[in-house]
Amino acid sequence: MSDFLSNFVNNDDDNEKKKDSKERGGSEQAEKQPATKPRKKAEKEQVEFDPTYKKRKQKKVFLISFVGILAVVALFVAYYQFTHVKVPAFQGQEIAKAREWSVEEGILLNIKSTYNFELATNKIVKQDIASGAKIKKGKTLKLTVSLGPDPDEQVILPEFEAMTAKQAKSWVKKEKAENVSVIEQYEEKVAKGTFIKQEAANKELNLKNYKRKDRLIVYYSKGKETFEKNIEVPDFSNKTLTEVNEWVRKNEVKLVTEKVFSQSIALDSVVSQQTAAGTKIAKQEEMKVQISKGKPLVVPNYANYTLEEARELSGKISAVLKSTYSETIPFGHFISQNIAAGTELDEKDNPPTIEVVYSEGRPYIKDLRKNTLEGDLPKLFFETYSSKGANITYDVYYLDSDQPKGTVVEMSSYGEYLPLNANLTIGISLGNIQPAEDSPATADEPKEEEQPEEAD
Repeated sequence: MSDFLSNFVNNDDDNEKKKDSKERGGSEQAEKQPATKPRKKAEKEQVEFDPTYKKRKQKKVFLISFVGILAVVALFVAYYQFTHVKVPAFQGQEIAKAREWSVEEGILLNIKSTYNFELATNKIVKQDIASGAKIKKGKTLKLTVSLGPDPDEQVILPEFEAMTAKQAKSWVKKEKAENVSVIEQYEEKVAKGTFIKQEAANKELNLKNYKRKDRLIVYYSKGKETFEKNIEVPDFSNKTLTEVNEWVRKNEVKLVTEKVFSQSIALDSVVSQQTAAGTKIAKQEEMKVQISKGKPLVVPNYANYTLEEARELSGKISAVLKSTYSETIPFGHFISQNIAAGTELDEKDNPPTIEVVYSEGRPYIKDLRKNTLEGDLPKLFFETYSSKGANITYDVYYLDSDQPKGTVVEMSSYGEYLPLNANLTIGISLGNIQPAEDSPATADEPKEEEQPEEAD
């Protein structure tokens, strides 16, 4: 518009200049004419004035004034637009959006927080300047921001036992009870969708006084978990237990292992698998494999060895060799062993000591007269008979004798084999008779019997 007005003013100026030039030219020509012309003719040539000149002059002034006013208004509008911004509709929006706008537009924010059931946390509840209005940059916009529902407000809990998981979740959403968690979990013995239990974080909380800030967990059953049989079992032959465990962990399969001995498979490697290679199984399904314990320690058959041969056996299995009396098994022959022959033992399990029993034959009683003291009898009978399984006991009596006091001088049995259960009577010298002079042995005096050898 300013270009149009300037063109219009310039055109008027040009017209005025042309007219003035024309008038001055005419007057100059008149002056140059010779004075000899008649005076009448000069009087007839008078200067003529344009009657529209004044109007054009006024119009020009008006236009210049109008342009000036428009320029001032334009400057004022531009300044106002530059220093003021339009306030958006923030109600219901996130406070982060208002913060971003305030930084961009240079507006200060005065934020006040309040609890509000309808609007979520950090949502703007209201603004002190209506949306669409202008605010000058650098000024403050007051906003009220929601803190969400009042956490100290008491909430009446429903009967979750009579509700499904879906209904419980709807109630939580409707009441905005964000601290009530509805958890669905798999249960083998509880039907799907059935209430299981409810637990408050505060064990002492009376649920009749439940407030929105209190934490509560409500459990519902998802029923028995079922999986598709889409996991192919590989061939684990000669694979290590570590490799099997890694596969099991990755595929979430339950591993059941059985330790067995193997003469050919290395320790902690797979001997066999119950679930054949190529079989499809599901998650949480059991898979059974046998794992090698290595070569076993085999208990020997001591019946194949004599007592002396058994003492010479060596190896990682230790044995305690014992002897006991027997009325039926000859001396030196095998009687028993506490761990059966052929039993396989694991060296890592600290194999037990094997007890092997050999026969001492039948018990035999020697002649103890005149060469044994009463004090030696307990040890002799224990070591010779009781410790080897024979219940041979004795009773003593005392008699007058010229033998040293305490010497065995009489026996009810001697120089013969005894049953496993026997009782002897033994006479002990009182040593109260003066010994007679030594005299040659008479023909009636019995000779000492020799101990017979036991036949096999």
